[in-house]
Formats: sequence, structure tokens, C-alpha cells
Amino acid sequence: MKKVYKCFICGRQNVKLWRPYMGTEPLICAKCAEERQTTEEYDECIWKKVGNGYVGTHTGKKLSLPKWKVDNKGKIPSYDGPGPDNLPVAMTDQLMIDFKDVSDPEYAGVITMIPAVPDENGDFWGYTSVPEDGCTWWEELPTK
Repeated sequence: MKKVYKCFICGRQNVKLWRPYMGTEPLICAKCAEERQTTEEYDECIWKKVGNGYVGTHTGKKLSLPKWKVDNKGKIPSYDGPGPDNLPVAMTDQLMIDFKDVSDPEYAGVITMIPAVPDENGDFWGYTSVPEDGCTWWEELPTK
């Protein structure tokens, strides 16, 4: 049976959706994910230039990550926190979502969500197995 590609919270269709890293349900859209993002912390680092790169030394202090918005490519700033000065923050398409407001106990708690790219059998490609045309299809969907 083919799955319906829609957000299980708001019912939005024809947009990028994410699924649990180790599962196929629930699917969630960017708007609903932004409303349920986790309050993650990262390890503060002091960066030192070494040769052509940088080496970070953890200070032992945890800092809260700022609230994120999913960009048009379906990415958010990495959960690793900021890098050395003047370097772009690494981006990720993995979203950490807290479903505490969802009544279904099966989805309770924090879940890492990855792009939901359907395969030819109506299921979903594994995170590292998505063929190029599947990546292109997902990337071309509107984010919101």
C-alpha cells in the first residue's frame, strides 16, 4: 500500500517532509517541525588556527543553540554549534523534533528526523541510499 505524502500534524502536502531516522512515520513538514524543535545545547569551543585549519578545545560549558528556521533547501544550522570566526556554520537536513504535544504515545519524545524521500515501492529510501533523482525531487519541493 502506497503511503500518503502529507504532514501528520497539519495535513500539508506537496512540500518537503521529514521522517524518523529509524522509521517511516510520522511525516512532518518544516512549519510543524519549527514549532516543535528541541532546545538543544552544544559544547562551547575555543578555536585555534593550526596550519590551514582550526582545532577546537571544549571549555566544558554547554550553551543553548538559537531557534532555527528551515531554509529553502531543507536545511538548518548544525547542532554542533558555531565554528571558528568567519567560517560558515555547517548545515544539516536532520531535524531534532520534540513531539511532546502529540497525543499519540508512539511518537512521544525527541526524534531525529531525516528527509522523507519515497522509493519506487511506496516506502522510503535509507538516508544514505537516496538516488540522485530522489534527492533532486525532494530538494525541488517547496519547503513551506
